[in-house]
Amino acid sequence: MNYLIYLAHGPAAIKYEALYSLLTYFDVAPAPLATVLVYTDTPDVFQQVLGDRADILYPAVTADQWQAWRGAADMVYLLKIGVLEHAAAHYPGNLLFTDTDTIWQRDPTPIFAQIAQGTRFMHLNEGVMRTGNLLSRKVYRRLQGREFVVGTSRVRIGPDTPLYNSGIIGFQSQDAALLRDITPLADQLYAAYNKHMMEQLATGLRLGLDSPLREAAPYVLHYWNLKAIRPALMRVFEQSANQGLPALRRHLDALDIAGQHTAELTYRNRPGWQRTLLKLVGRQWRIADPDGK
Repeated sequence: MNYLIYLAHGPAAIKYEALYSLLTYFDVAPAPLATVLVYTDTPDVFQQVLGDRADILYPAVTADQWQAWRGAADMVYLLKIGVLEHAAAHYPGNLLFTDTDTIWQRDPTPIFAQIAQGTRFMHLNEGVMRTGNLLSRKVYRRLQGREFVVGTSRVRIGPDTPLYNSGIIGFQSQDAALLRDITPLADQLYAAYNKHMMEQLATGLRLGLDSPLREAAPYVLHYWNLKAIRPALMRVFEQSANQGLPALRRHLDALDIAGQHTAELTYRNRPGWQRTLLKLVGRQWRIADPDGK
């Protein structure tokens, strides 16, 4: 069995992101490829748009369980590990977790086929921490040479330590025991340096400790850098969801999230002096809203 997993708990914006991602998934994936598991506190938000579909399940989770999944560091980023442990225990098979801020661009059948053969996936190898983006380099400087406990092993942060983006996590449910090492490792990393990226660093370190990781990036776009699109995305759903799926999709696609993701990354990767100069002349990057709001 194949399972596509979403975590859409809390703010409404997260749920609308998940809905858009699901609509793009249904565009590219053959049916029946996978059962979709949506971990959410408001299933009705999804059912109002998607209807009552047999291939979408909404696992019941208590408030106490949601809190426990945040770990000792009380980090929302750790919820996905708890969700994956629950999914592995209750829905055995090939598990593919995706963040809500994603757009499916290709049929993920090959990903599920490789997971079935034992391959593990994360979204993207962002490069070694030592030469990565500003935050990666800061974390590397703080943690370089330090060792951390991973189950019965230890890992050292060194010059070749890679950072994988955890917008996608794929593995077989029989490997779920690995997950028990991720939250304790993340707790150690957060205690050493309290930065949000520690969850994905812990996930990549553990999943890649005894197996190479593959990238899901060619199949799915992860627009992690585009939080500014959320108000426009929410407005589209609130104003157009009752117009039917074709009209809703036209309005959603008009946001051009993929294009804006690329444009923001281009601006983000400019040298600091260029960004400062562009701000001074009023030409800094801004979200493009088709409604001009």
